[in-house]
Amino acid sequence: MTKLPWRPVATNLSSPEGWNLCLFRYPEGVPLAEEDRALLRKIFEPFLARVLEEYAGFHPHGLIQYNQLNRGGASRIMSANFMAWGIDNGLGYWPEREPPTLWTEEDFTELDIGEMPRPLMHQLFGVNKGLPAIQESFRLLLGLGPMVFTLSEDSVQKVKELATAQFRPLIAEPALRMFAYYYPLLCAAAFSHENEDRLAAWTCGIHFFLRESPEEKGIFIASRRPLDRVWQAAGAVQSEPGVWTWPNEPPGQAEKQD
Repeated sequence: MTKLPWRPVATNLSSPEGWNLCLFRYPEGVPLAEEDRALLRKIFEPFLARVLEEYAGFHPHGLIQYNQLNRGGASRIMSANFMAWGIDNGLGYWPEREPPTLWTEEDFTELDIGEMPRPLMHQLFGVNKGLPAIQESFRLLLGLGPMVFTLSEDSVQKVKELATAQFRPLIAEPALRMFAYYYPLLCAAAFSHENEDRLAAWTCGIHFFLRESPEEKGIFIASRRPLDRVWQAAGAVQSEPGVWTWPNEPPGQAEKQD
């Protein structure tokens, strides 16, 4: 049996009714080492394939987080595939947070030594050339930190329209109201008990959301449907309630990195 570079763990999180939240933990911050990225591809190749089966007929969309493109050559990879992936540009919106604003003097004067100012905004690059382009972007970029994947019952365009109509009016800064579209970015805090009544609006028709989360050193996942069969398809076993581990080599075939 091949010894795994690390012992991957996916842990169920506290979830509101109608949702299943999970965090797949990375062994360290991004970018991951290439041997760890190879293992990650082996897990998430069958994971995403099974998710697409569970959500047959839903509309997939891939997005790349601009703020995470400075790691592991991710910017170079995206630039090389810009046309092939049909990249467009929008603004991600965290619905449980305050609307984005331009920097203030305090954003710089109140920093601790070595601390960076908060991100000005969370731009997204959409992958619009269909599922093969989304799959390729995941193969090339997963483990570097920038990937987002969603499945929606309505078309991707409808999700963009719903999100733009809802979130753009909340932004006061004219410079941040000029993006072609807005798209929800989700984290565990958005699914807290006090936000349950807002989730249907905030998710804009998205039923499955996956985001590489460098701040949590892993992948955050929110799904309307249970993920047990999905994790099993990716080679995981439930070692204890709500905890998925990989005692054996994952089933996916890691593709050669370009």
